[in-house]
Amino acid sequence: MVAPSDPAAVSSERAEQARQNLVNALRACGELADAVAHFEGQDLLDTLAYLDSLRFVMAESGQILAGVVRAETSPQ
Repeated sequence: MVAPSDPAAVSSERAEQARQNLVNALRACGELADAVAHFEGQDLLDTLAYLDSLRFVMAESGQILAGVVRAETSPQ
């Protein structure tokens, strides 16, 4: 566990969690391509709802990760 008083470590931990969330969501999207291509009715609606939730995770995680990377690469 990271001490709350270490902002760099907390930032790094957040970035790593965001990266893992983004990777997991991207993999799930790829796995759902066949479902979108072939499902109908309620199954398709359920798949689309799940994809929408993944879209949210990707947007949030991408923003967190980008912010940390920008902070790490910007001149001090």
